[in-house]
This record gives sequence, structure tokens and C-alpha cells, in this order.
Amino acid sequence: MDGFVTRRPQRTNLTSASSHQARTTIGHERRVDNTTSQLHTGDDSSVQMKNPTNSGIKDSISSSLEAIDQNTPKTPHQKRKKSRKKKRIIKISSIIIGIIVLIVGGFLVYKALGMMGNVLDGNPFDIFQQQALKEDAYGRSNILIVGTTDDDPTRKAEGDGILTDSMMILSVNQTTKDAYMFSIPRDLWVQYNTACSAGYEGKINVMFGCIADGDTEEAETARLDGIREFVGDIFDIDLQYAVHVRSNVVSDAVNAVGGVTVKVESRDPRGVLDASIDWMCTQGDPTAEEKQKRCPTGHYIDFPIGDNEMDGDKAMWFSRARGVGYGETYGLEQSNFDREQNQQRVIIALKDKALSTGTLTDFSKITKLMDAMGENLRSNVETKEVRTIMSLASEITNDNIKRLSFVEEDNMLMTTGSVGGQSVVQPSAGLYDYSDIRAFLRKEIYATDVSKENASVIVLNSGTTSGLAQETADELEELGMNIIATDNVPEDYTEGANIYRLVAGDQKTATAKKLKELYEKEIKQGNPPFTIEAEADFVVIIGD
Repeated sequence: MDGFVTRRPQRTNLTSASSHQARTTIGHERRVDNTTSQLHTGDDSSVQMKNPTNSGIKDSISSSLEAIDQNTPKTPHQKRKKSRKKKRIIKISSIIIGIIVLIVGGFLVYKALGMMGNVLDGNPFDIFQQQALKEDAYGRSNILIVGTTDDDPTRKAEGDGILTDSMMILSVNQTTKDAYMFSIPRDLWVQYNTACSAGYEGKINVMFGCIADGDTEEAETARLDGIREFVGDIFDIDLQYAVHVRSNVVSDAVNAVGGVTVKVESRDPRGVLDASIDWMCTQGDPTAEEKQKRCPTGHYIDFPIGDNEMDGDKAMWFSRARGVGYGETYGLEQSNFDREQNQQRVIIALKDKALSTGTLTDFSKITKLMDAMGENLRSNVETKEVRTIMSLASEITNDNIKRLSFVEEDNMLMTTGSVGGQSVVQPSAGLYDYSDIRAFLRKEIYATDVSKENASVIVLNSGTTSGLAQETADELEELGMNIIATDNVPEDYTEGANIYRLVAGDQKTATAKKLKELYEKEIKQGNPPFTIEAEADFVVIIGD
């Protein structure tokens, strides 16, 4: 058979010398008998052959037919039938592939729709839409992420309730494709403004569980809305979204994508070690080989500086390690502050792996990741906003994600202290004084061309309205200017409202442009007609 077309007998252009002599051709006539056959050659010698069904003859015939096919032109009929056969094969293959795609796609949609009812707000079928994220007045979308261990049976047994072991804010700009990320210490001492299990004040990690009791969707919605408003008020950030992540999601999600590569950083050249978690080396009674693989250095959390491969459990406990308890520890000198930074590193690593080609093209990994998210994540994100979030996750590179810290050596905005015998975290400016922290976040997250210049400005009142200079100073400070003094003009000054650009402010072009725009005044170059004792870039004289 050749392309489903019956092979026609082939004749040669060679003839024999006599009628009884076999044709000397590469195609042999078939003799249907059970006797010994003779194959004659051109020199009349003969070779005795066994039964023509012998494998040697079959091979010879096969080779002969192949050669004939190669040398014999196909008829138009044969060509048409072969072409039709190829088209049928291509069509059938396309149909099969299409069916497979539909099955896989349908399953993923089914999984997604089943998950979305729990994880997201809105109609599950809105997943096929794409809506921009909600924004604050400055064009940023701000997301509060709270991580709890309410799924931890040990903690439940101890009656600790729902405690937020981690709290993090992610601020994203959909236009510029940048993001800021910072963690909130779980031991930050705050005022609840309501009766809670710890009273009217206590650690911030208690507040989430205080808002509402129960495992109902109504209670979860109340907690998400309440914690979003509460944290937003403390840090003066308009939070549009809140996401609740249970602790298991880290382990499950990391395992779902086949592990992650975490970039470990440390002030200690040895890296990060927390021997208090070494009990994980023997958890579940592993074999000696399994124990060695789990703890190659003898410690469970022991990572050098640089890229480290982690499975789900390693990533989860690395994000929990804070260097307290027994055993040797290094790289975690700032305890919870270091832990918060490591949590951010794990999240970035998970983001990178989840968006990698190897994950996106692996059906089983995507399915497992969906399961992990569906079981352990709740949010007020609308279904129609998911595609926007996914796009931003792939478009915002790690270089454009800036991680902020409140405990840098040159900027210690938070410190530890003691309240009622408890070790707590509090603002360096004083208990409940978040002014420096808010100013820092405004300067970093809401940086503009004006705020980046950080121009020093003196504001003077030349009018009769009391407090006008201070009111103006507050407005300019909100824009990112550095107000170094407020006062009244000298008594002999009579020129009214003016803006002076001193020599030091020659390069502060964005600030000059903004001041001109605000007060509709041409900016005068040089000093005002009186002595300025403080070093400033601009002097703004405001009138009635």
C-alpha cells in the first residue's frame, strides 16, 4: 500500500533471450508454487532459492518496490489522492489539538470560577473583562496584605484566635509601572478605638481578629474592610484593597510552582541562620538520607547570601524566622524587622516563578497554584480587575519594586520599647506619633518632581490675616517642599506678595514652576530687600 492507493504491477523495458528465461530486472515475476525456485541472472548462472515466502525475497521485493516508487512519476490521480490524504491528516490533527485545548481551557476556567467565588468580589464570569484598578488621589493603587495563622491547629488549640503574623502594604502605579512595598511590624503598639480582647490599646496584630468573629463570608468581609480603614488611618494612606492570606498559602503556592529561588540578603557575611527551627530537620521521622537532604548543614534555616533554592516549607519558615529562641542565630539581629524583609523577598521570588514560562506552560503547576490560592486567600478585589493585576505583575520588573524600611541606620523611624511590661514596637517620634513615618511614606511613595528636589522654603506673611504663613507652609509641605521657617515680614517691607528665588535655588526648576503656577507670580531672582539669616532656596511672601 502506498498512500492508500493499490500498487499497480510494474513492467520493465528489458526482455530476456528466450521465453523460459526469467526477466533480468529488479522486479521479479512471482511464481506461486511450493517447489524450489531458480533465480536466473544475465550470465545464465542460477541460484537456488527456497520458498518464495522467505524473508530474503520479501526484503528484496520491498527494496525493489521502493526503488520503483522513487523512479516512477506519480499520476495526477495519485498526486490528488495523496494531497487529499495529507489535508485530512492535518485537519484531523487540528481538531484533536483543538479538543485538547478546549478541555484544558475549560478545566482551568472551571477551576478559576470555582475559586473566584471565595477569593474575589463580583460575578465570576467578569473574569473575561479587564477593568483598571481603583486609585487614590495621586493615581496609585494601594493594597494591604495581612497574613494569619488561623489555619494553624497549634495556635487554635492555644486559643490565640486570629492574629496577623505579617502585614504589608503594596502601592502600585498602573501608568508608570512601579511599585513600593513595606511591612508593618506585628508588635506595633496602637490604639484600637474600640474594645478588643487586649483592651482599647495593644499590638496591631490583634486588631484583625477583633473586628468580627466567625468563619462566615460576612465576618471575613467585615474584617477586610475594617483592617483596611484602620491601617490606612495610621499611615495616612488611602487603601483601596485588602487581601487576607493564610499561612499555608506560602508553602502550598511555592510547592505548586515547583519551588522558588530566593535572593537572601544579610548584614552578616555568613548569611542567615536560625537554629530555633532545627526541629524541622526531624519532623515526621525522616530517614537519614531525607534528613541530610532537608538539613545539609545540620540546620533547617541556614542560607548563604545570594540565590537559594527553597521548597514550600523552607520558604514558609524562612519568612517566619526571626532569630528568637534557643540555638545559634545570625543575620536576624533586628528580629521582626528582618523577618518582614525576608517575607518580601519570598513574595518577589514567588511572583517571578509564577510568571515564568516554565510555570505558565505547565498545566499541573497552574492547577495546583489555583488550588493553593482558592483555599487560603480572600480579598475585596473585583473579578474584572484580576486581568489588570496579572498584567501589572508581569510588567512591573523587580528593579521597579522598591522595598521600604523603617529601621535604616540613617533613618530610624521605629524602635522597640516597653508598654505595660510588654516588649513592643513604637514610632521613634513617640508612642502613637506617626508624623515622621507618614512624611517618609509621602516622600518615597508619592515622589514628584517637586518633592524630589526637596527645596528649602521660607514663608513670610505680609498681610493682616493671622496664621496665613503657617497655613501656606502646610500646603507647600504637602507638595514635598521643605519648610525651614515661617514668620512675618519686617515692618518696613511694603512690596506685598512676592516669590524670591535665591542663588541656592537656581537648579530647583520644578519647584519654581510649581510656585509660579500656584500664586500666578513671576519669580524674582536674588534675595528679597531684607536680610535672610537662614539658608534657603526660595522665599515666599504671602499677602491677604
